Amino acid sequence: MFGEYPLRTQFIRVGDVKIHIIEETEDLVRYRRGDVGVLLKKAAGRFEIVPAPAEGYGVKLLLVDFEDRLLIPPRETMDIYLTAPCEAEARLGGTVIDRFQISREKYALYGTPEVGAIARYWRSGVHTTEPGANCILKVSILNDSRDWRKMDHVVVYIRESVMFYSGDRAYYPLVIVEFKSDVPEVNNTGNPPMEGLTPTREPLPLPNFLMRW
Repeated sequence: MFGEYPLRTQFIRVGDVKIHIIEETEDLVRYRRGDVGVLLKKAAGRFEIVPAPAEGYGVKLLLVDFEDRLLIPPRETMDIYLTAPCEAEARLGGTVIDRFQISREKYALYGTPEVGAIARYWRSGVHTTEPGANCILKVSILNDSRDWRKMDHVVVYIRESVMFYSGDRAYYPLVIVEFKSDVPEVNNTGNPPMEGLTPTREPLPLPNFLMRW
C-alpha cells in the first residue's frame, strides 16, 4: 500500500481508495483518483504513496478516546498501542500531487467552547501489543508523580508531523505522556515507535502539549 511505485499502467489500492495510473505516451502518464486527475512526466522523479497525519480540515490536534480507562501507579511507566486515523499523500519527486482520507473522518471540540480547539476524533481499544490496523499510535506513559493517575484519552499535536510506514501499515511517531502533576504533558517525539520503519521525511520540532482536559 505505502511505498514507491513505477510510473506504468496499474491499479493501486490504498485502504478503500483506488488509484489508476495510465501510460498515455512513452514520457507521460495520467494519475487518476475519482475526479482527481494529474498529468505526470516520467522523468520528473520517483512516484510514491506515503501516510500523512490526520489533519483533515487543517486541525492541529488528534484526540483518541480509550475504550478502557488506564490507572498508572506512582513512579511507574506503561506502554500501550492505539489505532488512529491517518491520510495518504501521492508524491512525485517529493512534491505532493494528491492528498486523501483513508480513515473515517470525525471531529470533536477539545476543551471548552470559549477556549477549546477542534480536533480530529478517534475511539480506540487499548492494546498491549501492536493491533492489526492500518494506522498505529504507540504511547509511553510515565507517572513521575507520587499519586495514582487515571487516563481515558490522549491528545497529540500532529500538524506537520512526520509519519512512518512499513508495507500496509502507517505509524505516528512515538508519543510520550508524562505526569509531573495533575496536568499531563504530551510529547510527539518525532522518533519511530520501533525499528525498521521508513520515515516520510525529516521530522520537524513540534511543541509539547499540556493536556488540561
